Amino acid sequence: MARPDIKDDRREQILDAFETCVARYGVEGATLGKTAEIAGLARPLIRHNVGNRDDLLAALVERFLAQSRSSTAALLDMLPAENRMEALIEILFDPRYANPQAVLVFNALSAAALEDRALGDHLQTWLGDFVDVLAREIAAAHSRADDKDVRAVAAGITGIYFNVEALHPINVPMSFSQDSKRAARLLLSTLARAT
Repeated sequence: MARPDIKDDRREQILDAFETCVARYGVEGATLGKTAEIAGLARPLIRHNVGNRDDLLAALVERFLAQSRSSTAALLDMLPAENRMEALIEILFDPRYANPQAVLVFNALSAAALEDRALGDHLQTWLGDFVDVLAREIAAAHSRADDKDVRAVAAGITGIYFNVEALHPINVPMSFSQDSKRAARLLLSTLARAT
């Protein structure tokens, strides 16, 4: 039996390969054979270390959601004490922080969620959590704003942000990112005018 640290390393190697497959070929096209090829391992080692394809998908979803939540927490930690929303919008729309692989994986998982209710539920919860994070930051910056308005602005900024992230793989012009950032700021400014 493999030592636990080697087994953990091998599991990460396999999940990295499966993530690459999902990003390239979608969930349906991400096979054990392609995963083994990308990982540079024999197919039986994939099954031994992670399991069958359903186990791989479940592990990938769990890891994707955990990494995303961890990245969001790290993002919040790097925000300054003052003008947090301005800094947050700067970071969200800065192409240097884009993660095209994560976008491709998310798009593939979203497409697969049409046929997988549990996966769809996980992604909806994840989306709701992200909107909640934005809403808390917005509410802190605009404490007198109506809660429904705060939620609407959080949802709008999330939609703009996800759209820009989804388009990074096609190398959208910088002007599009800048215009999207401006749109997010304009949306946020409606709360200042309303209070």
